[in-house]
Amino acid sequence: MVSFPGVFSTIHADEIGDINEYYIEVMESLDDEYGLFRTEISMNTEDGIYPVIGNYQENITFYWDSEGGYVWLVLVTWTGEYAFRREYGEVLYIESEPTCEYVTEEVVFQYVSSHDWEGNDTEYRWWYSSGELLQSSASTACPDEVVEFTPEGPEAYDYVYTPEGLLELFYLIHAGRDSR
Repeated sequence: MVSFPGVFSTIHADEIGDINEYYIEVMESLDDEYGLFRTEISMNTEDGIYPVIGNYQENITFYWDSEGGYVWLVLVTWTGEYAFRREYGEVLYIESEPTCEYVTEEVVFQYVSSHDWEGNDTEYRWWYSSGELLQSSASTACPDEVVEFTPEGPEAYDYVYTPEGLLELFYLIHAGRDSR
């Protein structure tokens, strides 16, 4: 079991710097022998071509922890190739106090990078506190320029996974139940 001394009990995700420090601590613990548990889902590992779609592959990795009969999600990463589009994403959660019989996770950071069929690479970043968007940033690298902009909330964009959908998938796998 991994523990982040003082992080779960003191971080309130009210500052971007705290979230970034928490992100670094989580990322450093991924290779730790006593770090987080990991569950991986891989689809189309044999590189089969899907009719109409073409190339299609996905890998989802859940990093999670457990204590006292509770399991909770800490980080999810995914990669996907969908015909001529590629996507990579990360969603970072922080553990909240258990309610009823469940531990609740709160999204504190979300990152999505996509490469489209025109050769454009776009990266989105969203930071949250108590379910509210604190800050967002994005950039698109076109063949001849980089355009930086402030994106709307993630729901305004089309990407493969949402934090809520990933959390629901995690609990279907690990606890055999729908989302809370």
